[in-house]
Amino acid sequence: METDPFRVFMEMQLKLPRNGPGSDRTTASIFRMLKDLGDEPEILAMGCGQGNEVLTLLRESKGRVTAVDFMKPFLANLETKAEAARVSGERLLTVCSDFEALDLPHGYFDLIWSEGAIYTVGFEAGLKDWAKYLKPGGVLVASEASWLVDEPNDEARIFWGRAYPTMGTIAENEATAARAGFDVVSTHTLPQEDWWTEYYQPLIPEIAKAREVYVGDGGVEAMLDEEEEEIRLFEAHGSDYGYVFYVLRKSG
Repeated sequence: METDPFRVFMEMQLKLPRNGPGSDRTTASIFRMLKDLGDEPEILAMGCGQGNEVLTLLRESKGRVTAVDFMKPFLANLETKAEAARVSGERLLTVCSDFEALDLPHGYFDLIWSEGAIYTVGFEAGLKDWAKYLKPGGVLVASEASWLVDEPNDEARIFWGRAYPTMGTIAENEATAARAGFDVVSTHTLPQEDWWTEYYQPLIPEIAKAREVYVGDGGVEAMLDEEEEEIRLFEAHGSDYGYVFYVLRKSG
């Protein structure tokens, strides 16, 4: 019987230092640009994975973070790391839930932070839905896969047309944010090194290990092929697309 490829993918993800492109340095740099959050902001981290950005936000502020992810093992790793960092339980609440099933107070949070997760519901749908959790004038920071050029390479266009067909340019996403009721404060493209150092480079040996364990398992091998294709694509055409942080303020 073939193994569930998603289970293998998640097992690989649990072994990585982070679950997508990014870095503590970039998270901290963008957070420091934010103004008017108050001394102890209420922060909602959506799709936090194992929580690297959560720990950075806790270090960079005196605020409290509600960290949401649908994978209990990810949240367990975050809680372990938070305990090792001596984060007070009063400053961190973890919530295991799908975005659609969240039961959180509306108009409560000063800041929503999400790295590489809003695509799971779609950029526009996520902005419209998540806005209800923000106070008037609250800030939403989300990184979203975006085209960085108007005419991307055909190979990149075909791959992402299959993997994320609604991926837009920065200008298109800024227009989307405006339709969703946000003012665009700024945008910041993730450095290419943030894709390699803590994500792709650690992922490559995990793919090799999985190939040895699941040799002949067609579903798992197809998943591993796609992961390797993504890495090769970024190596060849990473200047055509990337993660862009959109810093948005709720209108009104």
